Amino acid sequence: MQKNWRRIGKKTTALALALSFLLTGMATGGLPKADAREEWVVSPTASFTDIKGHWAAKDIASAAKSGMIQGYPDGTFRPEQTITQEQFLTLVERIIPKFMGHEPDAFIQETYLAEAKGRWSENTYRHLVAAGIMPTGKPAEGMNRLEATRVLLAALGHQFEGEKYRGTKSVFFSDLSIENADQVMTVYPAYKMGIMAGYPDGTFRPQESISRAQAVVLLTRLDHKIEELFPGNVTDDEKKGMTEAVSSFVREVMDQQKIRRFDDLQTYVKKRKLPASESFLREHFSFMQYEVYDYIRFPRFNELMYFAKIGNSKYRMTVQYYAGELGGSIDKTFYLSSHDGKAFQMIGKDE
Repeated sequence: MQKNWRRIGKKTTALALALSFLLTGMATGGLPKADAREEWVVSPTASFTDIKGHWAAKDIASAAKSGMIQGYPDGTFRPEQTITQEQFLTLVERIIPKFMGHEPDAFIQETYLAEAKGRWSENTYRHLVAAGIMPTGKPAEGMNRLEATRVLLAALGHQFEGEKYRGTKSVFFSDLSIENADQVMTVYPAYKMGIMAGYPDGTFRPQESISRAQAVVLLTRLDHKIEELFPGNVTDDEKKGMTEAVSSFVREVMDQQKIRRFDDLQTYVKKRKLPASESFLREHFSFMQYEVYDYIRFPRFNELMYFAKIGNSKYRMTVQYYAGELGGSIDKTFYLSSHDGKAFQMIGKDE
């Protein structure tokens, strides 16, 4: 199951949200209600008394100013205190784009979500699991560097980047064996993208816990990377048009017509004059060319979605989602073209 989860990556609100189990004051103890973490804080954040001279002081101060984090009642931030998995996930949830999600399937409820049941973070876990953002440890455990990398890569919708390093002979870190494909395909792409960094001695230290200060730096990188990877100021109407174009096509050919052979798909698309190119069909439905196959399901298109405009009339839409026990956590990218931002043609990556 962990191998299935291997492939698991907007702006935070300017108003500060008190997160008693987050970076906002673990000194207050446990909260009895799952939604207690969403109390509004209207008072400004004062300068922390314990970050002067700290290596992450600038990032911490910036995050506090933006409202991403709060400190403790005594004016401290306690930058070296370990952050837990549920705390880290809740911050990630506040940075990535909003999405509706859907009810998790029985397999996920009985396995992955069992540890979060009844905890203050349960709603966060249930929400993020639709996007395949799932660490493999327990909610109250400290977030280590490997799990943080896994979560951040899923949060960016770039887990597929790990495929570039499948079978690689390159050694990036002295403490990561190239024989461990799971770790290599998680850490290497995150490192090359600038999300995670190693240590001066050449190690990555995958099991080392993440501190509150490190969490701030990583989540700031996540926020900046989202802006970098998904440019173009795509409008809400364009997002809606892109989503409808792809989701309606998938629904029509897979669910309504139940087409399962590639030549039948080609014939149907041509006959109905559907707005999908041959390259698009081959990129997303090539599994139909096999005599026997078991395909990874398509997204429901209510999961985590990113949109980018990458040319005068070319767009990119990435869906990060949990594809069931067979597919695990994956990201799927679709390319479209439109001259008016209303009618969209589904095309291949290189068209």
